[in-house]
Amino acid sequence: MTLTKIHQFTGHNGSVYALAQGTSPAMVLSGSADHFIAQWNLATLQPDNFSARFPSTVYCVFPIYEMNILCVGTSTGSLHLIDLSKKEEVKILQYHTAGIFDMQVSFKHRLLISAGADGKLNVYKLDDFKHLHTFSISQLKLRNIALDEGKNELALCDGNGCLHILNLPDFSIQKTFKAHELSCNCVLYYPDGKYLLSGGRDAHLNIWDRENNFQLVQSIPAHNYAIYDIKYLDGKNMFATASRDKTIKLWNADDFSFILRINKETYNGHINSVNKLHWNKEEQVLVSASDDRSLIVWKIS
Repeated sequence: MTLTKIHQFTGHNGSVYALAQGTSPAMVLSGSADHFIAQWNLATLQPDNFSARFPSTVYCVFPIYEMNILCVGTSTGSLHLIDLSKKEEVKILQYHTAGIFDMQVSFKHRLLISAGADGKLNVYKLDDFKHLHTFSISQLKLRNIALDEGKNELALCDGNGCLHILNLPDFSIQKTFKAHELSCNCVLYYPDGKYLLSGGRDAHLNIWDRENNFQLVQSIPAHNYAIYDIKYLDGKNMFATASRDKTIKLWNADDFSFILRINKETYNGHINSVNKLHWNKEEQVLVSASDDRSLIVWKIS
């Protein structure tokens, strides 16, 4: 396996916290502490002319291209809905009292779901974005959401180190368990549905057996500091983790064995915390976002 640093985008003036699929297959969207969303072309390696400014830090970006809507969650708890065809804001939803860290959409149940620093999960009707429910899940932050629509299940991370497993569409709690010391930051359903992966402030990558009541299969001391994101690299049979220790690590999807450490010294990687990852299927590249205000495009071959 070879890793190549393709390009480094440096247009933001603040830490980059959010990455998402762009408005066309070769594009990626980013959201930053500079209050801006920007778009980058991974084929031409040029900035796109699409950008938008918000009143506060952008924590998460979630496009719903089936509806031509871009959902943007900010540090003040406001959820902004952008009409991509008109390129204008059409609605602001204010049901969180603190920052929105993550969003997911259930197309099966026609729901938009947002998780906030206020420990609350808000649910909206997808067709008209009418607010349906507020669920108080934790007294600390809800950091990340994973969704398995096939099994009608939702997994939530919280700042107390817990994982909350909820049933859809009623959001009843199936199970809550301590997954990490300190905060649980990110969670990922494995493509085969057998495992749930989580990363925490304790720098451990934990693998949970869904078929055995979420028993711990393996706990890997994966990084030196907090793990902030986990992404499966479709078509590569591997997954990646991003950390506050300024590195990205690649792992074998079959046996969770370590493959490669991407750092500043060896690969001219990020010089600050790596906050988010995005796998672009079209270009087959991994995009990473960092506190160093940049995005780096990686080719794995």
